[in-house]
Amino acid sequence: REMADLEEALRNKTRALEEYSSRNEMRQGDHDTALREKDEEIEVYKSAMEQALEELEELKLSQGDADNALDTQIDHVLQGTVSKINDIIDSVLQTGVQRVDDALYELDSSMQAGNQNASPPYVLSQIEKASASATEFSTAFNNFIADGPNSTPHAIIRTVSIFSGSIADVLSNTKGLTRFANEEKSADQLLNAARKSAQATVRFFRGLQSFRLEGLEALQKTDVVINNNSEVQRDLQSLSKMVDAFAPKGSKLSTTGDLGDLVDQELSKAADAIDAAAQRLAKLKTKPRDGFSTYELRINDVILEAAIAVTTAIAELIKAATASQQEIVREGRGSSSRTAFYKKNNRWTEGLISAAKAVASSTNTLIETADGVISGRNSPEQLIVASNDVAASTAQLVAASRVKATFMSKTQDRLETASKAVGAACRALVRQVQDLIAERNRDEGEAVDYSKLSSHEFKVREMEQQVEILQLENSLARARHRLGEMRKISYQEE
Repeated sequence: REMADLEEALRNKTRALEEYSSRNEMRQGDHDTALREKDEEIEVYKSAMEQALEELEELKLSQGDADNALDTQIDHVLQGTVSKINDIIDSVLQTGVQRVDDALYELDSSMQAGNQNASPPYVLSQIEKASASATEFSTAFNNFIADGPNSTPHAIIRTVSIFSGSIADVLSNTKGLTRFANEEKSADQLLNAARKSAQATVRFFRGLQSFRLEGLEALQKTDVVINNNSEVQRDLQSLSKMVDAFAPKGSKLSTTGDLGDLVDQELSKAADAIDAAAQRLAKLKTKPRDGFSTYELRINDVILEAAIAVTTAIAELIKAATASQQEIVREGRGSSSRTAFYKKNNRWTEGLISAAKAVASSTNTLIETADGVISGRNSPEQLIVASNDVAASTAQLVAASRVKATFMSKTQDRLETASKAVGAACRALVRQVQDLIAERNRDEGEAVDYSKLSSHEFKVREMEQQVEILQLENSLARARHRLGEMRKISYQEE
C-alpha cells in the first residue's frame, strides 16, 4: 500500500513537473515572440530614422542650392544696380566735361569778350568758389567710393554741376579781366592760366569715369581723386596769383579791425546813397517848371519817372543784399566769429565791398546825369551810359553774394528777384531815352526827296554819307581805345 501511494505521488509529481515544463515552454515561446516583435519594431524605427536622416541631408543639400541660387541672384541685382549707378555718374561727369569744354570754346572765341564788368576782387572770389567746389566734389566722390554698393550719386550730381559751373564762371570773368592788361603778353598769360585750370578740371572728370577706375582697389581710386584735385587746386592757385597782380595796390583789406563792420558800413553807405538819390529826384520833380515848353516838361517827366523806378528797385536790392549777407555769415561761420569768417574769405569780402561801392557810385552818377539832362548840361546818351553802369554794378553785387549763398536760399532768391527788377527798370529808362533821341533826330533831320536828285547829285550825297560813316567809325575806334586806357588807369587808382 505504501508502495502504491509512493507511486501515485511520483506520478502526480511527474504530471506537475510536465505541466510546469509545458507552461514554462509556453512562456518562453511568448517571451521569444515578444523579443522578436521588439526586434522587428526596433528595425522599423531604425529604418524610419535612417530615412529621416537621408531626407534631412537631402533637405540640407537642396537648401544650400537654394541659398547659393539666392546669393547668385542678389549678386546679379547688386552688379546691375552698381552698373546703373556708374552709368549715371559717367553721364553726369560727361555733362561736366561738356560744360567746361563750352566755356573753353568761348574763352578762345573772338566773338566772346567775357564779362566786361568783372573786377579782380570779384574774379578772385570766383576762383575761391571754384577751389572750394573742387574740394567738395572730391569729398563727395570719395564718400561714394567708401560706401560701395550702398552709396548714392546724389551728392556727386550736385557737386559736379556746381564745380563745372564755377570753372565756367572763372573763364568768362577772367577773359573780361584782360581789358585791364597793359600789354598783349599779360593778357595771353592770364588766359593761358585760366585755360590750364579748365583743362585740369576736364582731366579730373574724365579720370573718374567707371571704365578708368575699373580693376582698382578703393584706396587706389581715392588716390586718383586726391591727385586730380591737387592738380586743379595748384592751377587755380597759379591763376589767383596772376589775377591778384591786376588788383589795385591799395585795395587790399586790412587784417585788423572788424571786417564785419566794414562790410555793413559799405552796404549802409550804398543804402544811404540810394535814399539821397530818391530825395533828390523827388526835389527835381517838384522843381519850378517856368521857362520849359510842354515838350520839354514831358521829356523831364519821362526821365524822372524812369529814374525814380530805378532808385526804388535799387533800394529793394540793397535791403535784399544786406539780408543775404547776414544769412551767408550765419550759415557759414559755424562756431567762429563774424570777423573771422570775413577774414577767412577775404577775396570774397573784397569783391563784396567793391560791388557795394560800385552800386553807390553808379547810382549817384545816374542821378547827377538825369539832373544834367533835365537842366540841359548833359546829353540823353550820357544818361543811357549811366543807366547801363547801374545795371552792371548791381549785377556785380548779386554775383558776389551768389558765390557764398547756400543752396535754395530764400534771401538769395529775393536778391535775384530784386536784381531782375533793377535790370528791368534800367532797360525801361534806356528805352525811354532812346525814344526821345529818335524823336529828336526826326525833328532835326532834313527832309530830302532823293528821287528828285540827279544821278550826279545822288552819287555825291552817297559818297558824303560814306565818308561821314568812315569818319565816325574812326572816331568811335579812337574813343573806345581812350576809354580802355582810362579804365585801366582809373581802376588802378581806386
